[in-house]
Amino acid sequence: MSESTAAAVGARLTRPASLTVALATGVGLVVASVTSGATAGVALTAAAGVALGVTTLVGTHDGPAAATAGAALTPFVAVGGVAGVVLVAAERGALGGGPVAALPAVALAVGAGVAAFGAAGTLAGGAVRRTFRSVAATVTVVGLAFVALLAARIDAISVPDLAPGALLDPVLSPGGPTTALVTFFGLVVAAALACRWALSALPITELLPRARRQAAERVVTRLDADCRALTKYGVVAASASLPTAIPAVREALPVAGVAALVVPTGPRLLLFTVTLVAAVLALAARFLRAAAGTTAATLGRLLPATAGGVLVVLVAVGAGGRTRAAVEGLPPAVRPVAADLLAAFSPAGLVLGIAVSVLVALLGVLMALRVALWIDLVPARDRGGALAGAGLSTCAVVLGAGEAPALATFALVGLGVVAWDVSDQARAVRADLGRSSAGGLEAVHAVGSVATATAGVGVAWASLGLVGVVALPDGALVGAVAAVAAAVILLGVVRA
Repeated sequence: MSESTAAAVGARLTRPASLTVALATGVGLVVASVTSGATAGVALTAAAGVALGVTTLVGTHDGPAAATAGAALTPFVAVGGVAGVVLVAAERGALGGGPVAALPAVALAVGAGVAAFGAAGTLAGGAVRRTFRSVAATVTVVGLAFVALLAARIDAISVPDLAPGALLDPVLSPGGPTTALVTFFGLVVAAALACRWALSALPITELLPRARRQAAERVVTRLDADCRALTKYGVVAASASLPTAIPAVREALPVAGVAALVVPTGPRLLLFTVTLVAAVLALAARFLRAAAGTTAATLGRLLPATAGGVLVVLVAVGAGGRTRAAVEGLPPAVRPVAADLLAAFSPAGLVLGIAVSVLVALLGVLMALRVALWIDLVPARDRGGALAGAGLSTCAVVLGAGEAPALATFALVGLGVVAWDVSDQARAVRADLGRSSAGGLEAVHAVGSVATATAGVGVAWASLGLVGVVALPDGALVGAVAAVAAAVILLGVVRA
């Protein structure tokens, strides 16, 4: 890290708002880990979130050295994050129970990682786009190496018969109401994003006569705004559809009736076609523009970003003996499957296959963050507090739905609101008064936010009886409803 970077981080570390967000997030993660009984998994996921924050910090600086360092960190972040999710699921007894049973554990782990990443983001800004490109380059290098190894061992690998259309069946012909809702709104989001990408990449106005360019620009701008709004509402709808996997929610709400409206294949096929055509057009336009640019500049950007992929390939080639020992040390329940994969793919192929899987998972997380930034669900500047608050609130809802102690649920919501409010108000104060004069007001507001949040937790605790009255009889959603009620109360108190 350069002297200027260290000075910038040191300046942010001394800000009262940054310290408050970091402290609130740390306390919240401790509460979540103890309450959930998944201490090791939450700690590992949080460490991966902090490491991702460091990676984005490195990406804020130009030069091949920073790009190489950031790319080299991405495989460790991916492995730590996926291992943390698996460990949380194992500690909560959700492994082997199917996707629905594992969903709360995955949401808890993701919430902890997002909270830690957000807290690290308040200490030092990040470049999500560069990190996304670095992970994409790493996935490309590792994926090409894996495909080359598969091609060399094609005779030793038993490939099952699989029709290409079967891969699209869950999307075009979903089987359950939750799958139908999530996939439909996912297709809406994908189509809107692809159309926005095509609008920004295609030279629409340049191809028209000069007299019509101004009107065309207005139309393109309006379409882009409509696609952005459609993406935002689609993300919210898809996220709201996930709790329908809980039987109590499915019984209380008309989930089956709403899902029946979005099950038909025709609209889904139309959305899928629009997504595919728009993405192909946008990719072709970007490729033509890149081909017309400077080759040396393109290589100068790409080569450092491949450092992570090259590191993974070298580790895969040199870790043959340790891979066999690791497979032999696995639990008896999974050892036969791992042994078959080892025999089919070879030690290097097994390592590369696992690396591709975890890197694709990290790429998906970063893609979701980029989409949230793109449609303004997350503020583009000083996003750390918002992410920390969202992560802690996610942990609160998951633990509340699992009938965790109400006080722990309220405390997590209160800490999440403090993290978001302190960061948001600090940004406004710095914008009005400047960085040098904002420290005192940041400290005053941080103390006031913590005090009002504490009082808000007390109010939420007092209203627990009312929440219990309006909740479902079996009490399965008492914790989740209590978390939402606490969030509303605290939001009103803090923002008053």
